[in-house]
Amino acid sequence: MRRETQNILLVLLGGALLKISLNGTYLRYVKPAQLPWLIAAGVIMVVVAFVSIGRDIIAARRPLETDEHGPGHGHHHGSYSTWLLLLPVLAVFLIAPPALGEDSVNRADNRTPPPTSSEEFGFPALPAGDVIDQSMRDFVERAAWDKSGSLNNRPVRLTGFVVHKDADTYLARLTIGCCAADAYPVKVKLDGPTVETLPSDSWVQATVTYQPGTSTKESRYTPTVTVKDLKPTAEPEDPYEY
Repeated sequence: MRRETQNILLVLLGGALLKISLNGTYLRYVKPAQLPWLIAAGVIMVVVAFVSIGRDIIAARRPLETDEHGPGHGHHHGSYSTWLLLLPVLAVFLIAPPALGEDSVNRADNRTPPPTSSEEFGFPALPAGDVIDQSMRDFVERAAWDKSGSLNNRPVRLTGFVVHKDADTYLARLTIGCCAADAYPVKVKLDGPTVETLPSDSWVQATVTYQPGTSTKESRYTPTVTVKDLKPTAEPEDPYEY
């Protein structure tokens, strides 16, 4: 690959990292803690590219060296195929892909780990209130391991996107440890009228109550919930849970 192509790639890739870091779309790729590393990597790439470009400009102003083929005859044999490397970089720079959704949930279903057990430590008491907000992950863990029945008859508000699989409808979130590549789904099965008509991948806030005894090994620790209220909502700026 010619130096010019390398420099262009570095500028574009570094610029793409800085763009997604500063406009917030990096949250579709990695968790928030990775932001300083993305910014540092982008700045280093851009600086290295411009230093290299500056050195090439200075070198070009010097008298041309001669070789056995005559003045200024070099041995650069660039290939147009190297420019194809720009395509994925331009895709990242120009296109913000959507967050992972229904397809990722259904494909990852068989490798979803069971919820982390806190049984030996117990769970803190739920806050007071007619309706309490919980993350999907906390709700699923409590449904699986809390033997005190604290979720029984307690209306809980969950936020997630709609997933359809066969005849069932789920509310899901994706949990990541580091980046979107290691994402796995956390979900609840919705039981209520017309839930099957909800558009796939649409984000909703659902007020639900847990159906005791439905979060078992046989159900892959996916609790069934009775839907009390359902309303559309915007996709969160950070669509993943941690």
